[in-house]
Amino acid sequence: MAVAAAMLFVGKANAQLTVHLGYAPTTITTTVNSNDSKLDMNGFFVGANYNINLTGDLNVAVGADFRYNTKTDKDGASIAGVTATSETTNTQMLIDVPVLFNYGLSLNKDIRISAFAGPTFSLALNGKTKAEGSVAGFGGSTEYDWYGDNSDQKKFDIGLTFGLNLGFRQFSLFGGYNMGLMNLSDADNTTMKANAWFIGLGFAL
Repeated sequence: MAVAAAMLFVGKANAQLTVHLGYAPTTITTTVNSNDSKLDMNGFFVGANYNINLTGDLNVAVGADFRYNTKTDKDGASIAGVTATSETTNTQMLIDVPVLFNYGLSLNKDIRISAFAGPTFSLALNGKTKAEGSVAGFGGSTEYDWYGDNSDQKKFDIGLTFGLNLGFRQFSLFGGYNMGLMNLSDADNTTMKANAWFIGLGFAL
């Protein structure tokens, strides 16, 4: 993150600021003794970056995004007139700091296409699972903190991000993939990794 800040400071005079937002469905895969379980979450992000020219058509985009992941599962059954329901909600908030090298070509004066790749540093601000249930109108709820005192889950991750960007004047449409590289679990015989597809829209100020 310090390197990203330094690059931003040095190149700011020769940089373009872009604000963006998008959709990033995220999958957290946990492997325990070779058995996989997956949590698929809807993800939404908003942020900005400076695209700094390095040389010719080679640039580096340095920025920050706020990302919100969520997933709600509902279930219910009725036996002999007695109704039971359950609802489980997973939520997570993160700050992402991408440092994406990009190389582009101008197709004409208005349209430009570029490919990008580089690391994304992620820090989870919070994460929790809330479960609620009721039987015949009587119920209760429990809540689990992903990063609490009794948790083995880590907050920090590094991902390899790559994709394509299509620019039209001040607007841009981009998409790609972020592959988590870190094991997010400290538990024995356990591996946890987060991966996400993303698509977004940007506007250059």
